[in-house]
Amino acid sequence: MKPKSFVPAVAEISAHRVVEVPDLEPVISHWTEEACSAGEWFREVNTGWGTAGFAVRQGEETVGFVVYGPAGRLPRADAYPVGPLGEDSVLLACVVGDMRTRRRLLVRMLRDLKHRGVARVEAIASDREAPYHAPTGFLLESGWKPVRRGWHRGSPYTLARTDLGSSVEVGELARGLLGKVKLPHLKAPNPAPGILARARDPQKGHT
Repeated sequence: MKPKSFVPAVAEISAHRVVEVPDLEPVISHWTEEACSAGEWFREVNTGWGTAGFAVRQGEETVGFVVYGPAGRLPRADAYPVGPLGEDSVLLACVVGDMRTRRRLLVRMLRDLKHRGVARVEAIASDREAPYHAPTGFLLESGWKPVRRGWHRGSPYTLARTDLGSSVEVGELARGLLGKVKLPHLKAPNPAPGILARARDPQKGHT
């Protein structure tokens, strides 16, 4: 019997892989106002805009995921009184997983968007960690800045923002997210060999 791998692996979410990501369907249903299924949404967004999410798998189990895209593809954003959103920004809809998994997913998202020339990312974050959102506290601890706060259906939300001004700035933010673990250069299209091993053992990332 082949031993199971316990090395977490980050992979792009595509239309044909949405079934591998539990809890993804209600997230897409929420942010699209039930306009389409997760498979339909990822097929349309991946084709017309590009990568819109990553998932972390450990063996056969998905332990976290992140969803992001143009605000126009996430119409529920208009229901929250925290706007207006920036015209050139990308909206982080949701990030799921334990603290380390969420940080890894944010790093991967930032790398992807920086490569694509995105200057700003925003999120309608939940101050009370409501489902289908990124938690406000987590984003602020990760270096995002609060912009506006508002209430929606009795719960508080914060518009949080991070600017991808330069590779140096994004690199510093990424290193802050994962402590002293060395990360791949943001100019590289894929993680350098050994990155996942160092992420599992922070001592190997010390200089």
